[in-house]
Amino acid sequence: MSPNPETHDPVPEMVEFFKALADPARLRIVGLLAEESRCGRELATELGLSPATVTHHLRGLKKVGLVHEDRQPPYTYFKLDLGRMQSVLRNTIKKDQVKELAVRPDVSQEENKVLSNFFQGDTLKSIPAQRRKKEIIFEELLRRLPEDKPWPERELSAWLKGFHSDFCTIRREFIMCGYMERAKGVYELTSRGRAVREA
Repeated sequence: MSPNPETHDPVPEMVEFFKALADPARLRIVGLLAEESRCGRELATELGLSPATVTHHLRGLKKVGLVHEDRQPPYTYFKLDLGRMQSVLRNTIKKDQVKELAVRPDVSQEENKVLSNFFQGDTLKSIPAQRRKKEIIFEELLRRLPEDKPWPERELSAWLKGFHSDFCTIRREFIMCGYMERAKGVYELTSRGRAVREA
């Protein structure tokens, strides 16, 4: 099954890719295959390695799609997928695509985009005007809430102030959106608020 583009996390794929290249012998194999296809015996001879070791390294490169087999009995030739290599490396030099490495895989592409636009680290740059964007921002704040406990208004305000100076608006929106309820100056999560944190 192909990954859902709305929730696909690029990080594990890139980690596996660079792990596969994090070995001098594998880099030399890639260099040799960039010149032309070779069989395992040729690679072993040129690298001064045992056939079993070369097979092990080729298996790692095949796993991440860098090397493909071309069977020509009695030999099997190995070919470098240069396009695959260029594609992954290209993602590490384009700012927009590198930024995608920071997104969370447990939220949708839409949510990640909103979070990226409105958050700068732990600072909420502004409070969105649109209801859907507000919900995304407030739900992110709820996920960052240190504890699920009754919060005295002053304590909750001090915590929210670390994100945005207009903590009063955020506090009020928590109530209006049904994430929290307030009684005698104490704020507690509603079932909706808890569901957000547990999701």
